[in-house]
Amino acid sequence: MYQKLLIAIGLVLSICASNALAQDMTVEDEINMQQCVETVHDIQRSGDVASLRDCIGAASRMCQEEPNGYSTIGMSNCAMRETQWWDNYLNFLYQELKTSLTSDQFTKLRDAQRIWIKYRDATCAFSYEYWKEGTISGPIHAGCIQDTTANRAVDLSEYLSWTTQ
Repeated sequence: MYQKLLIAIGLVLSICASNALAQDMTVEDEINMQQCVETVHDIQRSGDVASLRDCIGAASRMCQEEPNGYSTIGMSNCAMRETQWWDNYLNFLYQELKTSLTSDQFTKLRDAQRIWIKYRDATCAFSYEYWKEGTISGPIHAGCIQDTTANRAVDLSEYLSWTTQ
């Protein structure tokens, strides 16, 4: 019984510690991401092929160049910082689509978003579970959340561009 209690306390402390160590997105992250998005849009306007998917990882790669960026906690923090940017962008796009879509279309989008959130969480929970025996599980999970969120934001961006043409 004491062993289960100690494991539970250890789990709570590790969650608290990881939340306390998580960093918020920085101004540099914002600049890196915005520059990448603007570059992609410039390339697209010139008639060449480019995708916002090319920006996935732009800020987290730069973050990992910082001291301790390649540590297990550092990699997780870098992915979480970039995820904040993609999540903010996704929410912006969602609100823009709300004003651009018909009521029926938006209802379908809202329902899809709710299912997508469950999909993202389940997919990334599996990644964490699969790698849980190693310290890489944290960065794998954070990277999964980052990539899945970024890809959904790109999807919404494409819907918005088609809607406003």
